[in-house]
Amino acid sequence: MQTETRIQVADIPEEGLFLNFAELSHLIPEVDEYVQIGNTSGRLEIQKSGNDIEIRGWVKSTVNLVCDRCLKTFPKEIETSFFYLLQPRDTFGADLEPDHQLSTDEIDVYWYEDGEIRGEELFREQILLQLPMRVLCSEECKGLCPGCGEDLNESECKCAKENVDSPFAVLAQLKSSR
Repeated sequence: MQTETRIQVADIPEEGLFLNFAELSHLIPEVDEYVQIGNTSGRLEIQKSGNDIEIRGWVKSTVNLVCDRCLKTFPKEIETSFFYLLQPRDTFGADLEPDHQLSTDEIDVYWYEDGEIRGEELFREQILLQLPMRVLCSEECKGLCPGCGEDLNESECKCAKENVDSPFAVLAQLKSSR
């Protein structure tokens, strides 16, 4: 198993390079929302064609997330595969005009610098792309009471129920009688 994720482009043989990583830690910087739990594992299959590099990969990790509704921390397992086409940074887009709009094919091209591919950056990006924009511990999560802050998943709200005099109060009575 490989632990160093930096790969020298000059060291990639004609038949390609197949690397497995078992102990990738600290890929995700500890920020408020996400904390990587334990080690991450991954695989890179690297093929070289001139200066272009094709990378097919897979990564698996577990991350602690904080629910947006109830603020509880819970683990989320992430597992994904990916593909990258890399070109040397000095040739990447060198022939493009300043106002050129990138095509779909051009958007999918990444670059490498100094003859080196940084595998940890590829793994980190894929993990972060798999994280949800809206984090929920479950779809049924009721969240916190906006009045008293009680976790509505664990107990009832302790707020005093207001008797609101509204034209819709009759509808509330109908609902409670059913």
